[in-house]
Amino acid sequence: MSGEQVAENLIALESLRAAYEIEAAEGEASEAALALAWLALTCILRECSSVGTAQWQYVLPNKRKSKVKHPYEAFEQRQRMFALDLMYARRFSGSADVVCGDARDYVDESEFDLVVTSPPYPNNYDYADATRLEMTFWQQVESWGDLHQTVRKHLVCSCSQRSAADRMDLGRVLDNSQIDPIKGELERVCAQLDEVRLTKGGRKTYHTMVAAYFSGLASVWIALRRQIADGGQVVFVIGDSAPYGVYVPCEVWLGELAVAAGFKGYSFHKIRDRNTKWRNRKHRVPLKEGILRVEG
Repeated sequence: MSGEQVAENLIALESLRAAYEIEAAEGEASEAALALAWLALTCILRECSSVGTAQWQYVLPNKRKSKVKHPYEAFEQRQRMFALDLMYARRFSGSADVVCGDARDYVDESEFDLVVTSPPYPNNYDYADATRLEMTFWQQVESWGDLHQTVRKHLVCSCSQRSAADRMDLGRVLDNSQIDPIKGELERVCAQLDEVRLTKGGRKTYHTMVAAYFSGLASVWIALRRQIADGGQVVFVIGDSAPYGVYVPCEVWLGELAVAAGFKGYSFHKIRDRNTKWRNRKHRVPLKEGILRVEG
């Protein structure tokens, strides 16, 4: 993609954003139409950018895509896709409610028979950084520090960027009584990580990240137990982890925390092996991904 094409795409994206902001300010468009326009524009940013991106990935400035769409074309195509989706959805009765809240303290009078989700895997992905392109475009953040204050600090801690930025104290995190069922094993693994990191150049704070991760998920289980009807089920798609080569048995610890929160029991079914594809991986500890089923 030439420099002229890059400039043309940036100008087109800027004009689309300006048009959206004018419509939002004048108040003539419906809230639903504005929401769909915002979503469509947000969705096309990566396919209109020449830098290496995927729909969920970090931006990779040193890589370039061979095919890049023009923003006007991409925006129209996305809106058409939304329209077709909405027409298809009309075939089904009923409706869905979208509730914005924190899974660690969510409270609702309803009871649910089934919860299916996939929580963050520890030390697998910085979900806040994955929003940087979109939030920068919408002028919601200007720097990595803004990203942390706006997004990352509100998420369940699953990456060392979070625990390092918050300067987490291991002892204070481990004082959470909600993690008592796994505290002995967790302390042992965290102590090992603290020791190993001193031999590494980056000295990443995996020891506090792991402790904070299970502290956060313990709160999720307690909140979920209040919402799940007797006989209900929770299904987690999860993966284990081995930061600095120190193994973290996620499915076991999450299952034990669920039982401690009041669930009856748990089972785990492996779907696939992980850490086998890339030759440049940091360690060779066998990892897996699978389904954790918890009975209400």
